[in-house]
Parts: sequence; C-alpha cells; structure tokens
Amino acid sequence: MKPNSEFCSGMNIERIFPKHVVMKEKRKKVLCLDADPSFIDNQEELLARRDISRYFFGFTDFGEAIRFVEKQIIPQDEKLHYILLDHKILGHRISSSLEKIATLKNFLKKTEIIVCTHENNDDVRNNVMQYPFISAFLVKPIPENYIGFLITGHSI
Repeated sequence: MKPNSEFCSGMNIERIFPKHVVMKEKRKKVLCLDADPSFIDNQEELLARRDISRYFFGFTDFGEAIRFVEKQIIPQDEKLHYILLDHKILGHRISSSLEKIATLKNFLKKTEIIVCTHENNDDVRNNVMQYPFISAFLVKPIPENYIGFLITGHSI
C-alpha cells in the first residue's frame, strides 16, 4: 500500500508506514525443490518481479535442500514461508521423504508446502495429501503467475 502523498504531506511517513510493514511482502522466503532446473529458474524469475528472488532458494537435490534447511534456516530461527516441492524429487521413497519433511515441519510451523508435479493421478494425489502439512497439490504445467499469486496475493 503506497501512502497518499496529499494525505501524508508534512507527516513522518516512516513512523506511519515503517519499512518493515511496507516491505513485508518482499521478505517472503521461498524454497523450491524441483528435478527440473528450468522450473526453478522460471519461478525465481517470476518472483523476481516482486523482489522476492533474493529470498528464493532453488535446489534439484532433496538431500542438499534438507541440509540447507537444517543448517541455515532452523539454527538461525529464520522463517521459511513457502516450499515448492516437486513430487519427483522425492523419488520412489515419497513416504520417507515426506516423513523427513514432517520432522522439519515442527520447526517450520507456518511454512506452506505446495507439491508441484506432472503426475495427475489419484494415487499420487492421495498419497501426498494424506500429510496434513501439505497446503496444495498442483499439476504442471502450472499457469505462469499462479504460484506468484499464491505467494504474494497479487498477480505478477
């Protein structure tokens, strides 16, 4: 929300609209795990339009992403707002991988986890959605601005 310059003339804008409030939308941290590097690049590019790119962490390896969360996010008590998770990156051990995420979820209480996949079948959907911490199950191709809208609340 931009302050109305006519309304705010002579007022201390910083006191009324502190930077941490105005910039709140831009501080969302997004972790993207996808087997397809082009999906990661595309999401980062779309989110860069909202200055979220510097808070975007892309990984093509599940183990690396988990280590990043364990060593960089949790110890620093950082908030991770969204995890975009390709179901294929979880491999054939989807249940054990989701169980690992469940243990991290205790530390990332408000993190929204969105599963993105090319697999449009009920078995995969039901297997993934049985975990209460999964916020959404999206089938690729996902409309270009849809994830950005979910994250920012605005079209990009």
